[in-house]
Amino acid sequence: MTEFWSTRSIRERLLILLAGLLAAALLTNLLVVRPLLTAKSDAAASLAVASRTLDVVSAARPASNAHQTPGASGVAGEDLRSRLVGLAAQRGISVSRLQSNERGAIIIQFDQVSVQSLFAWLEAAERELGAEPAQASIFSDAAGTVRASFEFRGGAS
Repeated sequence: MTEFWSTRSIRERLLILLAGLLAAALLTNLLVVRPLLTAKSDAAASLAVASRTLDVVSAARPASNAHQTPGASGVAGEDLRSRLVGLAAQRGISVSRLQSNERGAIIIQFDQVSVQSLFAWLEAAERELGAEPAQASIFSDAAGTVRASFEFRGGAS
């Protein structure tokens, strides 16, 4: 290999080096830069959708709840637990995990549920039961669905 290189003229060596650099730049663009740009644009699109969804949910939230004291028309205890599950069933959402913690809060989890169904359930829980989650975690899946967990206070009977 060194003999091949040493038998080449300076001009040929320079052309071979430039061709190698060009090939390396093209491979870097193809294997690194383009996937990163695609991931960035997908993330920006996902952020825009999430932002619009939050705006729609916030706008649909009734203004009358601002004057309502927390838990005034709320349901508590086992009744709240069963009614939250019933609301989910009405909207075609299956509850994947339901439990109470040591503070008496109700923790309800959903796997592979559409964002629209989840927010409709959450809005109905607030509107019909006066139940607002104290904590919420929502993670998106690759399939376009989400995995969510909500903790509601007042679950102790």
